[in-house]
Amino acid sequence: MTKDVYYEMCEMLSKPIIEDNIPVEWEDLPEQVQQCFEIYSFLPDRWEGMSATFMGKDYSIVFYLFDTFQVIELDRLLYLRLMSNIDGIRSKLIQNKQKQKEKKPSQ
Repeated sequence: MTKDVYYEMCEMLSKPIIEDNIPVEWEDLPEQVQQCFEIYSFLPDRWEGMSATFMGKDYSIVFYLFDTFQVIELDRLLYLRLMSNIDGIRSKLIQNKQKQKEKKPSQ
């Protein structure tokens, strides 16, 4: 849901706009967070071959990407922590999708 859709919905239902319920959009994120997501997207995925288990991102080129994107030294630890959190959340989502596929009977 976008902010515009949320505002329209509140207006149509005659409900007050609740600040905490307004959806966050890409432009709302700080520039460093946007840049961190962009760098994260360039990192290759690691998959375990036999079971096709997602192992997270391969961080071997992360410092090259930091240099390429001109990330200042002070921000690099913050970026690594944020990327680690993104990786953890993404890993859980992928695992949950794989579990749901295993549970569904084949047709």
